[in-house]
Amino acid sequence: TMGRKSMGEYVGIGVRVLLLLLAASNAYNIRMYAIRIYGNVIHEFDPWFNYRATDYLANNGWKKFFTWFDHRAWYPLGRPVGTTIYPGMQIVSVLIWRILNEWLGYEMSLNDVCVYVPVWFGVCATMLLGWLTYECSRSVNAAVAATLIMAVIPAHLMRSVGGGYDNESVAMTAMCLTFGLWCRSLRNDDAWPIGALAGFAYVFMVAAWGGFIFVLNMIGAHCALLILFGRYNSSLHKAYSLWYIIGTLGATRVPVVGLSPLRSLEQLAPGALFLGMQLLEFCEQIRKRKKLNFVKAWTLRFQVFGGAGIISFFIGL
Repeated sequence: TMGRKSMGEYVGIGVRVLLLLLAASNAYNIRMYAIRIYGNVIHEFDPWFNYRATDYLANNGWKKFFTWFDHRAWYPLGRPVGTTIYPGMQIVSVLIWRILNEWLGYEMSLNDVCVYVPVWFGVCATMLLGWLTYECSRSVNAAVAATLIMAVIPAHLMRSVGGGYDNESVAMTAMCLTFGLWCRSLRNDDAWPIGALAGFAYVFMVAAWGGFIFVLNMIGAHCALLILFGRYNSSLHKAYSLWYIIGTLGATRVPVVGLSPLRSLEQLAPGALFLGMQLLEFCEQIRKRKKLNFVKAWTLRFQVFGGAGIISFFIGL
């Protein structure tokens, strides 16, 4: 019986691995269709501008790129590229191009790298969504099913086809990576340091696409719901604090974003949650130290949050 059970488990593992390989193969091949038909050509207007910006970064370097005023874009007004572009995709593409040509000795033009970036990152996003699904469900079968769906779902496919060199092609990978690391940081009480990695992944997301606001508010909403459902603990506080501090500091270093995380109304709620969690953790530490009962613990929370509210009110005046 044990032998049969073990054999069945091995067969199950083998089937899951084959399905993951099938998902990766589908994700790659379906995105290669345009390349196989039309060659290594960049399609549409925005991808062409993105390629031109990538070429400028590769030829002129970091400093000139962020001070580049393009007189040929938004004609006749021109465009200050450094303060109006999300540069994550350009930076990653130039990095891949240099690694291939200078470190690995594999000759590949910058144009070809930019053509293939959506394909490569489409496969990465597919696999990362499977990992995210596993972190949320703890089900390998659900993870495999998610990768099979993500590989071919039109909403993702239309923004990651070969030659469609646009921000979303890289940003979807950054988004799935951020969500995956955030969920991983909550797996157990010792996993909170991974919140720092989630913060760095979030900075990558900010640099890649303006959709980072969705990621910011989703993680904030998830954390707030955990607190409301009574699942607050010090590990959640540490993970969220690491993610928010690193992510916000990194986001403000992206020129097009600047200080908007601290000023924009649609980005303030996660910041308010961060401040609230510091007060809540302060109350929790006092509760544990003085071994307060339920009533006294809630009395302390009302006093602390009430005092913070009064101070905020007078500061606002």
